[in-house]
Amino acid sequence: MTRYPEPLRRLMDAFLILPGIGRRTAERFAFSLLEGIPERTQQLSDALLGLHQQLILCGRCGQYSEKNPCLMCADTARNHQELYVVAASRDIFPLEQTGLCRGYYYVLGRLLNPLEGLHPEHLRTASLLARLKEGQVHEVILALNPNVEGDATALYLAHLLNPLNLKITRLARGLPTGARLEYADEATLKSAFLNRDAVPGQKNAGKN
Repeated sequence: MTRYPEPLRRLMDAFLILPGIGRRTAERFAFSLLEGIPERTQQLSDALLGLHQQLILCGRCGQYSEKNPCLMCADTARNHQELYVVAASRDIFPLEQTGLCRGYYYVLGRLLNPLEGLHPEHLRTASLLARLKEGQVHEVILALNPNVEGDATALYLAHLLNPLNLKITRLARGLPTGARLEYADEATLKSAFLNRDAVPGQKNAGKN
């Protein structure tokens, strides 16, 4: 069995914590840094440290930001009547790139998945309800992954938000079942946004 020098082995093991990275890829990454320009390795090190040292969660929407509130929440030119509910901070950026989402965002933090122990109490719904009760939002757009977890979460939120008399919609199935928002192309997301559907189970159509 190949015995790598300890610093090199530790670096390979560190790369293995990333999703989709196997032993061979981790090895290539490690040797690329070792054999490359030291300044670039330092740049990578500084960037990694900065993730936790310089980024915080926006107290308004829950996305990662350098400031609180984040730039999007602080932008008064956005549409206060629309709120896009996403599972994770990473889902905001592909939606923004469509150029169609001019409202505000709210990050749930995760999706319902009982098999993994993720239940309603694990979602950031308390502050979501508090925000909606402010009265500015007329439409809640559930921008959730079109898979089993996303479907379950959408139905739960529709039931939870029903008493607020809001219009609740979800991105249309232009997104293939089982897909993730972060991997969807811009054209597909635009189609899903423009053809979004009402979420089943609403007692009324909500505000216009």
